This record gives sequence, C-alpha cells and structure tokens, in this order.
Amino acid sequence: MSTLRGRTPRSTKNSAAMRAIQKSEPNGGAQAKRNKHTMDSEESEEEYETPNVPTQIDQDGYRVGSIMRISLHNFVTYSEIEITPGPNMNMIIGPNGTGKSTIVCAIALGLGEKPSLLGRSTTLSEFVKHGCDQGSIELTLAGRQGPITIGREIVRENNKSHWKLNGRPAPFSEVQKTTRALNIQVNNLCQFLPQDRVVEFSKMSIQELLKETQCAVGRDDLLELQRELIKLRAEERGIMGEIQRGTHDADNMRKQNDVLERDVKRWQERQKAESQMRMLEALIPVMKYKEAKAEHDGAKVTRNQAHAQYQQLKNDSGPAEDEMQELESSIARTEAKRQRLQTERADSEKKMRKQLKSLEDFEKKQHDLNSDLDDLKKRAQRRRENIAQLRAEVARLEAAHPESAPEGESDETRQLAAELREMKLQMNGEIVALQDEQKELMRAGREANREIEARDQRLRSLDDVLARKRDALRSASYDSFRALEWLEANRDQFSQHVFAPICLEVSVRDAPQYASLVETVVSMSSLRTFVTQSDDDYRVFTRQVNDKQKLRVDVVSYHKDLDEFHPPQPREVLHKLGFDGYVLDFIEAPRKVLAALCNRDKIHEIPVARGPVNHELIESKMLFKEYIADGTRFTITRGRYGSRAATVTTSRVRAQARILSSGETDEVRATRERLHDEISMFRDQLRSNEEKMKLLSRKDKNARDKHRNADAREKELKEERKRLAEQIGKWQRNQIHVETKRAQLDTMVADEQRETRGGGQSQTARDRKRIEQAIRQNSIDRADSVCEMAAAVGKQGELVHQLTVVSLEGFRDMHALSELKAQAVRQREAISEALLAYEEAVSAFEAAKVAARECLAETRRVTEEMSDDERMRVRMAQDERSNATAAELEVELHTCRQRLSMASNSGLSARVMEQYEERQARLATMVSTLQQREHQLLKVRKKKLRVRGKWEQPLDELVRKISERFTAMFDSIGCMGEVHLCRAGDGIVAAAAAVPELATQNGDGVVVAAAAAAAADDEDYNNWGIEIRVAFRRNEQLHALDNHRQSGGERAVSTILYLQSLQTLAAAPFRVVDEINQGMDQRNERLVHRLIVDTACRAGSPQYFLITPKLLQDLEYHPMMRVLCIYNGEWQPESFNFNRYITNARRSTVAT
Repeated sequence: MSTLRGRTPRSTKNSAAMRAIQKSEPNGGAQAKRNKHTMDSEESEEEYETPNVPTQIDQDGYRVGSIMRISLHNFVTYSEIEITPGPNMNMIIGPNGTGKSTIVCAIALGLGEKPSLLGRSTTLSEFVKHGCDQGSIELTLAGRQGPITIGREIVRENNKSHWKLNGRPAPFSEVQKTTRALNIQVNNLCQFLPQDRVVEFSKMSIQELLKETQCAVGRDDLLELQRELIKLRAEERGIMGEIQRGTHDADNMRKQNDVLERDVKRWQERQKAESQMRMLEALIPVMKYKEAKAEHDGAKVTRNQAHAQYQQLKNDSGPAEDEMQELESSIARTEAKRQRLQTERADSEKKMRKQLKSLEDFEKKQHDLNSDLDDLKKRAQRRRENIAQLRAEVARLEAAHPESAPEGESDETRQLAAELREMKLQMNGEIVALQDEQKELMRAGREANREIEARDQRLRSLDDVLARKRDALRSASYDSFRALEWLEANRDQFSQHVFAPICLEVSVRDAPQYASLVETVVSMSSLRTFVTQSDDDYRVFTRQVNDKQKLRVDVVSYHKDLDEFHPPQPREVLHKLGFDGYVLDFIEAPRKVLAALCNRDKIHEIPVARGPVNHELIESKMLFKEYIADGTRFTITRGRYGSRAATVTTSRVRAQARILSSGETDEVRATRERLHDEISMFRDQLRSNEEKMKLLSRKDKNARDKHRNADAREKELKEERKRLAEQIGKWQRNQIHVETKRAQLDTMVADEQRETRGGGQSQTARDRKRIEQAIRQNSIDRADSVCEMAAAVGKQGELVHQLTVVSLEGFRDMHALSELKAQAVRQREAISEALLAYEEAVSAFEAAKVAARECLAETRRVTEEMSDDERMRVRMAQDERSNATAAELEVELHTCRQRLSMASNSGLSARVMEQYEERQARLATMVSTLQQREHQLLKVRKKKLRVRGKWEQPLDELVRKISERFTAMFDSIGCMGEVHLCRAGDGIVAAAAAVPELATQNGDGVVVAAAAAAAADDEDYNNWGIEIRVAFRRNEQLHALDNHRQSGGERAVSTILYLQSLQTLAAAPFRVVDEINQGMDQRNERLVHRLIVDTACRAGSPQYFLITPKLLQDLEYHPMMRVLCIYNGEWQPESFNFNRYITNARRSTVAT
C-alpha cells in the first residue's frame, strides 16, 4: 500500500503547517480509452528564449508558475498519491527508499523534461510502477488567469507518453510553450537540482555557471547580450583576419609588381632591339644586291677568257691523233697473227696430251695382263684347298644332324586347348553379367546418396541459426544489414578482422532457456553493433558506412582484453544464492566480442537464474547492482547519504527472444522428423545394396580366379607348342644347310676332275694362251704411239719460236702507242680543265646574274612593306654604312637576334605589360577592399562596445549582489566566501586602430595604428564565467569551488548557499533541491537550514522544495513552511489513522 503521511517534528520555536491527502490504492480496472496526442519518450527540446516573467501572486500566495498540486498514479513506487505543496518553502522528508526523489522525478517529467536530466534511467517506461502497463503524472500550476493542469500518461509497452493540458489532449509543443511562458527552467541546475545531479553542480565549469545563473535570475536579456557579444567578437576576429590576409596579399602584390617593373624595362629594350633588327633586315638585301652586281660583272670577264683558252688547246691536239691511228692498225695485224699461232700451238699440245694418254693406257693394260696370268697359276691350288675344307665341314654337319625330324603336337594337347578356350568364354560371360549387376547396385547407391544429401541439406537449412539471425537483423535494422553486406564485400580494406553485428557473432548456450534472458541484458543497439580490433579499421568503417553511405549503425573499437573484466562475486557464491551463472557464462563468441559486451552491457557482472534466489541476502549485502531471477530483472540502487537504504527497481524479462532465439515451430519439427525417417530408409537401402555387392564381388572373384587359371594353363600349352615348332624348324634349317654344302662339294670335285682329264685343251690352258697373245699385241701398239709422240714434240717447239717473235713485235708497237696515248690524255685533260673552267665561269656568271636579280627583288619586297619613315631611315643607314659589307651587317643582325632570343628565353612577352597593368588594377581593388574592411571593423567594434556596456554593467551588478549575499551567508556560519566574475581573453588585443583619434592612413588609404596602445585581453566572452571562492578554515586562502579540493559536505554547503543567494533575485517560480544537506556536519546543517528558512519564507520569495531523508531536532521553522512527511513501503501497516497520529503529535508538542 502506497501512502503519504505527514507529521510535525518537535520544535521549541515554531509550529509547522502540513496538509496531506491520502487515497486508497486501486485494485485494478482499465481506464477508459481516450484520444490523446502521443509522442516518443525522448522528446526533442527546441532552443528558445525564456521570457522575463513579472512576479504575480494569487490570493492563496502562489507565485505564477509555482506548483499547487502533484498527483501520481502507478509511478515508480507509488500506486496513488496527491500532494499539495505550499506557496513558499516545502520540506519533503522521509526515510531512504520511500519515494522522496520520485516526487522530484515526477515534477521534471511532468513538465516535459527528458529522463536523462534526472541521472537515473534513460528509458521513460522504467518510471512506470513494476507490474503495471501505464502510469500518469498530473501537475497543477498557478497561472495568470487561474490554475493550469498538465497531465502526462506514460505507456510501458511502446515507451511513449500522452499529454493533456487542462484536461484536454494536447501536443507536447503546446505544453512546452506553456512552461516557457511561466519561466520554468527544469534543465537549469540553479533552479532544479535533483539528487543524482548534485555532484554535477560542483563539476559545472565557470562558463556554464554564468549561463545558468543568468537564466536562473530571469535575465535572459543578459544571456542574449552575451551571445551577441560572442558573435560580434567572432565577426571582429574574422574581419581582423581578413585585413591581415589582405594586407599581406597587397604587400606581396607590390613586391611582385616591383619585380615585374624590371621585366617591363627589359621588354621596352627588346622592342628597341626588334626595331633595329627590322632595319638591318631591310638594309642587308640592298647591300647584297650591290655586292651581287659587282660579282656579276667580274664573272662575265672570267667566262670570256676561259672560252678563248679552251679553243686554243682543242686546235693543238690534231697531229698526235693520226699517228695513234697508224700504230693501232699495226698492233691489230700483229695480234691477228699471234692469235693464229696460238691456236696452232694449242692444237699441237692437245695431240701430244692424247698420245701421252695412249701410252699410259698401254702400260696399264700390260700390267693387267701380267696379273691375269699370275691368277691362272694360283686358281688350281685354291680349288684343291676348298675341296678339302668342304669335305671336313660336311662330315661334321652330318655327325651333328639327326636323320629323322622331331615329333609334332599331339591330339590330346589340341583337345585340352579347345576345352580351355571354351572355359574362358564361359567365365567371361559370367564376369560381364556380374559387372552389370554391380553397376546397377552402384547406380542405386548413388541415387540413394543424392537423396540423403538433399535431405541433409534441408536439415542444415532448418538448423542454420545464422540465416535466421540475418533475417531477424534485416527486419530489426535494415541499415545494419546493408552495412553487413558492404563489410562482407570489402573485407580486404581492413588490416584486421572486423566482426559482424554482435547478434551474428554470438550464440547462446541452451538457447530456449536463456536467449530471452540474454536479450533482456544485452540491448538491441549492442546486438546491432559492429566490433573492430584497431582504430584504423574503426576510422575506415565509419568513414565508408556512416559518412559516405549515411547508414545509422553502431561501431566500437575497444582495446581492453576479456581477462580485464572481473565478476563481482565468485561463481561458488552464485550457486549458493541460486543463480545459474553470469550472463557471460551463457554466451559463446570471439573474445573481442565478449569484451565489447562486458564493456557496454556488463554481462560479466549480471547473474541470472531461472528460479527464485535469496533476494534479502543480495539486497542487504549489495552483492550485485543488477540481476535476473524467476523471469524478473532487479536493479538495486543505494542512497548516497544517511542510512543509504537500497532501492530495488524491477522489470519483466523479455517474453521471447527476437534475434538470439533458436526455437522451432511444430511444422519445422514435423519436417525434421520426416526428413530423418526418409534418410533412415535410404540408409537401410544402402546397407542392403552393400550386402548384395559383397556377394556379387565374391562370385566375380571366383569367376576371375577360374578365368586366370584357364588362362595360365593355356599359356603353358602355347609355350609347349612353340618349343616343338622351334625344334622342327631348327632340324629343317640344319638339313638344308647340309644338303647345300654337299652340292658345293660335288660341284668343286667335278671341276677338278675335268681339269685333270682335259690336259692342254682345258680352260686354264686356253686362258693362258689368250693372255700371252694380248701381251705381245700391246707391246707393238705401245711402240707406235711413242713414235707419234716424238713428231708432235718437234712441231710444238717450232710454233713456240714463231709465237715469241710475233709477241715481241706487238710489244714494241704497244709501247709506242702507250706513249702517244699518254700525251693525248694530257692534252685532253688540259682541254677538259679549260672546258671546266669555262663552264664554271658560265655558271658563276649565271649564278651572279640570278643572285643579283634575287637581291634586287628582295630589296624591292622589303622596301615596299616599309613605311616612308622606315625607308628614309634605311637610306640614311645605307649612306652612313656605305663601307660596310653585307656579312658585317649579318653579323650585327645575328648579334641583335641573340639578344632578342635571350629575352625570349627569360620569359618576356607582350603579356608582361598586360600583367603589370592588371596587377596595378588588382592592387587598387585590394586597397579599396582593405579600406572597406577597416570601416566595417570600426562599426563592429563600436557596436561591440555598446553591447558590452549594456551587458557588463548589469552583469557586474548582478554578480556583486550575489557575492554580497553569498559572503554574508558564509560570514554567518563563520566561513569566508565570495562570488567573482572571471573575464577571459583570446590573445588578440585591439590596438590603437580601434580608436579613430589615434588612427592615421598610409599612402594607400589603409587605416593603421599611429602608436601601440595598451588594451586589456578580456574579450573571449564565451569563456567568461562565475567563480565561487570559499574558505572553511581560519587562516585559509579563498579557493575556487571544484570537485576535488573541497569535501562533499563543503561542496554541499557552498552549493546550497549559492542557490540561496539567488533566491531573491530569481525569476523562476520555484526551486527544487534534493538531499543537499547530506554530508554536512550538524553545525553547518543547522546554519544552512536557518538561512534557507529565512530566505525562502520571505514574502514574494519563489516557491522552494527541499528534499532530505533526515533532519536534526530543534531546528528553526517558519509559519510559511510546509513539511511533507513521506511514509511509504511494504513495512506500512494495513490500516493507519492519520488524523489520530496528528492529534497525538500536537498534544505532545503542547505538553512540552
């Protein structure tokens, strides 16, 4: 039962007013459905200006915008509660865990702030009471025209909320507009300081504190002026940078033009050289014509002289030619006679060679006849020797050769061979039949294996959890699925392996039992997260996927190893408490992925159990911050102050896993069983076929063995038949050889007998007689040939003598002719030289005539293209250089061209003058732009000074007032404190150019400083801030308040006193401070309490909420205070008479 109870604590000075309304807890029932405007739990808050709301107080004392009523339904720990705070100070007290901070959460969420502002859960649905589907908040605020009611209904299922304004559905934007109009700033720590953000106040930078303070006192105009100053300073710095860059560019332009000016002078000199070159080019043809005319006249005289000399030499060469003709005729006759003698000599020599060849033939024939005669004498002896050898060989062969031939193949052997062939044919038939049966069985086996493989493939597809996970990822986050497809296609771009989304990398042990538990702990964003192993891969992935493809995916890169994450309790303790293990124990994944989950979702710290556990022991000893048991997720938090009682928040475990589940439907299970049955049937068929195959293999082996045995026996018979055939063949060959030798012997013996019986009439005698006659005839023929040879040699000698005489006469005539020819050659050479000289003279004359004509034409062409002034200058130059030759002028022209070529190589062109003039124009434009920027800078600085005057003086006054109140409060508790406005600079100090009186202009009209003027470097307005300085001990220097130097209690005192310093200055309608007094000692708590009461209970002071779990006794109170006592929890009795309790408390107070 959730209740709100109040009591008046003991006090010796003042009594407290308190009012509480108690409502019974509803036992269920659905609310009527109403049309509501819905919005996401994370509403986006727009930037807006908070108006400066004038103070207005209604008849009950409530300031406009203050809270008149708070009503909660099924919100966190409350089932139903209604609170009516007072218009001034409201003190909410109660033990830890009873729901004090829940009221603070209700105020923030009911006014449209995000859950993240509270420092608790970031999910809106977590604020709905455990076990309920929806909860609601209703706040009644004091308005100008009457109370304003804002309602917010939170739906757990879709994490959304519905808004109402004065009982009617309204969009969130209208609610925001209403709260802005009331100057409510829940996100301002100076106005709204929840328990979990107390530490943030001391961590707040001085810049943030300045902005929050300006908003808290309702001076949004000052904040707007600060923003305008920041903008003007940025504009001023930008213009100063432009002036600096423009000045630099102008100086560079002047330097470039100074360099270009020298090029312009060189270009002008080049133009002068070009003019001189054109004059020389016109003068040279004139000089060349003059020289060509003189050369033409000289060539004409030379041509006439050469022609006369040529005619003289030609006439002198006549007599020598006649004598040469006579000698040539004589030489021809001598040559004819010599040729005739040469022919006769050759014929005689040919006959001599023929006679010599006949003598050689006779000698050779004589030698052959003598050899034949010797052979006849030796032939009879060789025949007798051969007869003796043949007789011996025939006797030896007859002794070694049997008379009869070996026997052939028997009938039994032929019959056995036929039987073996028949057996082999029979075995071949059996083997073919067995092979056909084996092939049929193998075909059936392959078919069965294909069927088994097809059904295995279907089973694998049913078991493919990864495919189902990919489908679930595609449905849950299409961007993550597209990023996964890109990763799989581009893994070569990464140095190390990049893990796919975590949901694809992990698998859950005993998934049907633990998958939903794991998904409850591991957020959906974590399951969609990619994990890289290096920073370089992280940058490549985010650049390609997030930046280029604009996909909204998460990617992380952690460097911690899995071994660095340690569980809070040993696993033995888990089992004693009833846990099954940590979430980490039920996840299988690569180590890097597990480390990422430990870092993001703390899976190594969260235990899980499917059944009940010892909740009391866990909560009392704070063994775990979070755990899951019996289908519920428990989150334990402990207060930071006082007894630090534990608060347990519960939520239901996800009913069914969306991605990590591996469950199957009944249809899938039926399909799986059918496929297993079919696979078993085909495997039985395979086993039966295997037995048949073994039987066929045995039969095939027996048939093949019989076939091999018959084949071996057949081979033995073939070898035997082959051996017999070889023996018969060998006997037949030996028989033929013996008979051949016998025939040769018989022939030789018959020849010998015929020679012996024939005597002188034998063939040998006849051959000897014939050879002797041939020898005698050959000797006669040889003697005749020698005689003929001697006659031919004599005739050859006579012919050689005659030929020698004729040759000497020819040589004499040839010598004389040679001398005459040499003389004629010399004369012809002289004539040729004279003719050549004449032709050269004619060519020179013609060339000179052509050159003169060309020079004349060139001179006319050049002078026609020239103006009258140029022709006049050429004539004057011709008169001045009448003694100069064309070659000298060409040398001068060549020198001029070289100078021009050097100018061309240096990059000079007509563009130089254009560039120079263009840069002069650009320089003038840049100077004009600089003058405009200087004028613009002056305007910005004047405006900045005006704005700063409007902002700085009120800000100084505001900080002074805050500091005076802060100092006074610290003095009252015996400590020192002050608030200081810190100015900051950006390192850029405006010089005298900002002051027109001290400014002057340079030659280009640019404003420059006449002298350096000192100025303060304090214009970094974005870094201006408020610094709180405190000292809590004697002889201690003031030090800035921060999160490190002061203790927690000192920071709490400083925070509350600073907020109290703003109390009378604040334009906010109310202020909330949650458990700020925790950590203070009793003295400081009493002093601070007195100051809060004194400040918050003044007339016209904004509404104040102070939340604390404990109070000291005998504190000072004020009649304008309202104390709200909260008693809420399971320890409450079933029934409680609240009025009786109040009556007894008042009696006790009167008695004392």
